[in-house]
Amino acid sequence: MFRACKLTRFFLVVSLLLGTTACVSDNYHYDENHYINRGGITEKERVLIKAKNYKGLIALNRDSLKKREDPEVRLRLSEYYYLAGDYNASLHYLKISLQKNPSVKVYLLQSKNLSAQKNHQGALKFINMALNKEPGNAEGLNLRGIILAETGDMTGALKSFDLARNAFYPEEKVVNNIALVYITQRKYPQAVQLLLPVYLRGYRNERLTHNLIFALVKTGDLRYAREIIKRENITRHSDMLVSSLFEVESNLPSI
Repeated sequence: MFRACKLTRFFLVVSLLLGTTACVSDNYHYDENHYINRGGITEKERVLIKAKNYKGLIALNRDSLKKREDPEVRLRLSEYYYLAGDYNASLHYLKISLQKNPSVKVYLLQSKNLSAQKNHQGALKFINMALNKEPGNAEGLNLRGIILAETGDMTGALKSFDLARNAFYPEEKVVNNIALVYITQRKYPQAVQLLLPVYLRGYRNERLTHNLIFALVKTGDLRYAREIIKRENITRHSDMLVSSLFEVESNLPSI
């Protein structure tokens, strides 16, 4: 737990310097609307999903569930509560789903809720239940890697991310996750080797770009870091940002 707290503080400093506010788990990549069965939803619900109107989505699915019990609707309702940040409500509506031959999706959502509440042991329990049902589930393998990283088990996290990659979890997302582990281990050249090719392929994601900039600074490639900062219009004060990032490590305890 002490190690995990250090990691949180480490990324908080980096994210604040980059003008973002994120905890460690926010830096790792996972699929948000992964559990939503889009084939069984109305056009109104599609519009609400696109707008990320979780209040409207919750109300819509609550009304539907009042009229008739439907496992898919219950799962969507639980997912929308999760996405809205109401983890207790999401766990509440998952209780019935867990009692009725739960699917892998139910186990994964249960795990994500528990992880969000920092109940990592409980989260790992449900991840393992999901993977026992479906050993090659890429989302589950990636999520297990995130949880292990948050608890400080970087060796286990790397192994799980590698399995997720082999199971064809989205390449850009899992590469970012692996690179984040390298960054926490201060293996900055390895992080750059992973992130730079993805960036040069044209993939743009705020977290991945920020991680790449930080890793470049720590490897001493300040010129390229400044170039990316300017290209992505992150700040007009690229020299100040690079200088601040360069000094981060000396102000942090060993991880």
